Amino acid sequence: MCAQLTTIVVFGLLVTGLAGVFAGLVAVWGGTISLIAYAWGGFQIWMHPGNRAPKRMATAAMRAEMGKIAIMLLLFWLTFSKVPEAREMKIAMVLLLGFLLAQVVGWIQVARLDGQTAGQDRHND
Repeated sequence: MCAQLTTIVVFGLLVTGLAGVFAGLVAVWGGTISLIAYAWGGFQIWMHPGNRAPKRMATAAMRAEMGKIAIMLLLFWLTFSKVPEAREMKIAMVLLLGFLLAQVVGWIQVARLDGQTAGQDRHND
């Protein structure tokens, strides 16, 4: 999540410099939508005490993914319904680009961490 947070801040500053403060805030909000959903998923899978039991891990992962999708949809719906400026093409593109960048960075980070764990497993065999 630190990689996502860094990406959100850098992208927000870049957009603020190029398109103004409102567009920069929208870019940060788009990335934050992804970050909030990732935080929920991480909590459900790794930090929730009841989900550490092997019997509950699969259902915890399913709840985490469904919760992430529900959180993302809810936050996008609230954004587009309560902030009329977000419906303009330029602002909507910035919002979705901020979200997409944070998502991609999250996927890359998960893949990197998965690769590191796989390498440790091979050394333990």
